[in-house]
Amino acid sequence: MSRYLIGNGNDQWQFSAAFNACKDGDVLELAEGLNLSLGTSVLIIDKNISIEGTPNTNNEITNKIMGFVKVLNGVNVNISNIFFEASDKGNNVFAVKGNSTAKLSNVIIEQTNNLKIGSNEQFYPEVYVGGFSKLILERAFMPEKNGLLTRILVEAGCLEVRNSVLNTLVQAYQSEITAFSSTIKRFNGNAVHLVKSFATLQNTFIQGGDNEKEFPAMYIDRSNVLCIDTNVSQSQFHACVGLVNNSYLSLKNGNISSIHCDLSTVDMMNTNIIECITGQNNSKLVSNDNINIMGENKTRVDIFLNDYSIFRAAHVNLNRIIEPNIRVSNNSLLLIDELTYNQTWDYEKINQIQMECKDGGRIEVESLQQQERVESNDFGDQSDDNFDKDFEVEVSDDPQAELDKLIGLHSVKEEINKMVRMVEFNKKRVEQGLKPEENSLHSVFLGNPGTGKTTVARLIGEILFKNGALHNKEKFIFVEACESDLISSYVGKTAEQTYELLEKAKGGILFIDEAYTLNKGDSSVNFGQEAINTILKYMEDHRNEIMIIFAGYTKEMEQFLETNPGLKSRVANKFVFEDYTGDEIVQIGENILKDKQYVLEDEEHYKKSVKDAYEMSIDKSNARWIRNFNEKLLKVFAKRVLEENSDDMATIRNSDIDEVFNIGKYQNYEGKDEDAYEKLDKLIGIEQVKSQVAEFISIAELNKKRRDQGQANQTFSLHSLFLGNPGTGKTTVARILGDILYQKSIIKDNKFIEVSRSDLVAGYVGQTAIKTREVLKSALGGVLFIDEAYSLCQNGSNDFGNEAIDEILKFMEDNRDNIVIILAGYNREMAEFLKMNSGLESRIPNKFTFEDYSIDEIVKIGLMYLEKFGYVVDKDLYRDVVAENYAMSNDNSNGRWIRNLNEKLIRIMSQRVAQTNTDDLNTIATEDLMKMRNR
Repeated sequence: MSRYLIGNGNDQWQFSAAFNACKDGDVLELAEGLNLSLGTSVLIIDKNISIEGTPNTNNEITNKIMGFVKVLNGVNVNISNIFFEASDKGNNVFAVKGNSTAKLSNVIIEQTNNLKIGSNEQFYPEVYVGGFSKLILERAFMPEKNGLLTRILVEAGCLEVRNSVLNTLVQAYQSEITAFSSTIKRFNGNAVHLVKSFATLQNTFIQGGDNEKEFPAMYIDRSNVLCIDTNVSQSQFHACVGLVNNSYLSLKNGNISSIHCDLSTVDMMNTNIIECITGQNNSKLVSNDNINIMGENKTRVDIFLNDYSIFRAAHVNLNRIIEPNIRVSNNSLLLIDELTYNQTWDYEKINQIQMECKDGGRIEVESLQQQERVESNDFGDQSDDNFDKDFEVEVSDDPQAELDKLIGLHSVKEEINKMVRMVEFNKKRVEQGLKPEENSLHSVFLGNPGTGKTTVARLIGEILFKNGALHNKEKFIFVEACESDLISSYVGKTAEQTYELLEKAKGGILFIDEAYTLNKGDSSVNFGQEAINTILKYMEDHRNEIMIIFAGYTKEMEQFLETNPGLKSRVANKFVFEDYTGDEIVQIGENILKDKQYVLEDEEHYKKSVKDAYEMSIDKSNARWIRNFNEKLLKVFAKRVLEENSDDMATIRNSDIDEVFNIGKYQNYEGKDEDAYEKLDKLIGIEQVKSQVAEFISIAELNKKRRDQGQANQTFSLHSLFLGNPGTGKTTVARILGDILYQKSIIKDNKFIEVSRSDLVAGYVGQTAIKTREVLKSALGGVLFIDEAYSLCQNGSNDFGNEAIDEILKFMEDNRDNIVIILAGYNREMAEFLKMNSGLESRIPNKFTFEDYSIDEIVKIGLMYLEKFGYVVDKDLYRDVVAENYAMSNDNSNGRWIRNLNEKLIRIMSQRVAQTNTDDLNTIATEDLMKMRNR
């Protein structure tokens, strides 16, 4: 190992010479006070070396590297005692790529020319880790930049932070983050943002978020997070930690301002919640220890559960009395063993705690029930057999009849009948002394939410139990589990936890909902695979003693089975739960209303309205969709009955149904009091386009009316091309077209999303498809306008934009009735673009050509803008000036050109007004126009 002393002395090396001369294992030592300026070039480190600064006697950093540093090509680099600074925002201050490892110790990292939040310029993160690389930050500091964009971005990499203070966003995608004894703060957005990642935070403080824009301090999407002795702070906000899309969070001995859990799981142990907990959309919250909820948010209840969520807690302590403290709705469940007030068993106070259940929500507090039994001296018989109490299920009198009564599910019912017939066939063979056929009961349930998977699982179990097909013939055992029931956050504990659950289900059925969440292939620590391996071994060792049903969404489950071939080979029965048809949804809705003793004024009106809305909806939640609609309908009904002081508490009128579907109908677009057609007619020029739009809408309307009458339609695509020079009104017409389609109920939402290449294309392989797909999904139900679409393939076949085009093509085909995509651009460039992408032209039959404006139309547009702002001008002279300037200009930007000319004219006028001190602020004088003529 050689050591190079870098400095300005005669016996010291210049940095560039030492850097070129050094070899793997060497050390470059910077003399105290030496600064290195890289200019606009990038220092690429592709050797296994160390760079060491020399601190002063107070251990303060004295060396600065000004510029961009990149670690590449699989090397291992150590850098210490350095201030990294860059003023050019066109690159990363420090980047690690190409399967490399870098350790930065006692460093400061700062970008001195950050963009402001809200800027549309390209934004490079200060620190980047990608390409399966690792960055270790030890005693690192990134200064606070209020109102400015700052970020550490980790993509397919690993970031380890120790004893550091980072005033920046830490963002990870398909990566691993660990932080120990550190602080991460950012106040204008997320402090931590995780997607498909794994994070461990220990003795760490997270603070930030943006309450106004509803950005949580910690955002967790499809990720696993373990927090030990960690505090996350964001006051007066309900989602300090926000989990979405099957994420998992384990909390141990920490303080969290608030938790918002959406389709995710939270496991808490000895946790202090400063404000509130929210669980919605099939979320699961578990605590086998103490949860203390301080309730320091006056606008929020302490615990809120909604939409089939479950919170199971051993001990909950509340610290205030409000109305209500706890709200559980829409078939959610809260189970608490012990409930205390202010850490005491003050039953007078505990009984004042307000609990609200509605729409099928349920709350059970064991300690309150025990108190009621003690106070009534009703002890009864006590049983030690908790197994029977928890998992033995009462069997219906006729589960087959209940299955047959379920609406739809024709293919599922047929598969169940095949399974039952095989059971009966084997019974008869055994009775005749013959060997039974091998008949595996393990099954996979595939389908969108709300298609009845859990209901059918129970019924199929009851049917098999009645037919003697399950191992336990004495009692029907049905255990429902999810990811959190199987996976432990402790290494080695998952197998034990999974095995215990399998033993409880032995002899009966184990139903694993959202089983695909066990697949943690993107995480470096794959506890899910440990659970899968345990299940596989148990299935082999206890082949005929248990039935396991794996359930989840179709696409995710198919991927899950493909990545686990051992599991796929052991699961013989596949049940595909198809989405309900419009007629089936109507039938479900009518049955719900009938069960609640409501009647419809006009059943046909309900049927047509609901069926049309469901078939136009992009929401694939099936029965959940109609339940939610009926809830809205009954709220409208109740409001009308009370306002009218009516005695008819049962009849739902057509007007109630219409009001539900028209709520917010015209609230989301500018000029809502003006018909969109009128706005189109008022536009100057573009007569050919206006005619095309009218024809386009007529065809779309005709198809809708034919569909409403149940007639067959020829396939008609709404996707369109807008071709024309700049300033010809392409974006304006696209917005108006969206308004018209919405007013005519041809599209579901009045949603107009405008994007360009930068919104769709990422800088790394594989990322563009993800980025494009997110944009496309956000536009579902409305209009997506892609401006300058030809720029998507500006660099030929190797352009990442081609990845975006492929994604757009597929999305167009899969969602042709749920989105309108408009590709816009200049005539020549778009023609070349379409030649390169024949698949696009065949899928976009509607072509709108925006011609250049004539000089008379240019003048009209200019006068219209001036009149709009109250300016007065000599129209004849103005026309002459505009015509002369336009004739001499080679700028074909049409409406944009005249706007620019008007701005110049107003500047000339404003200079005259300032110099003459006149009170007339509206009149554009002849001399102003003459100055424009002479320019």
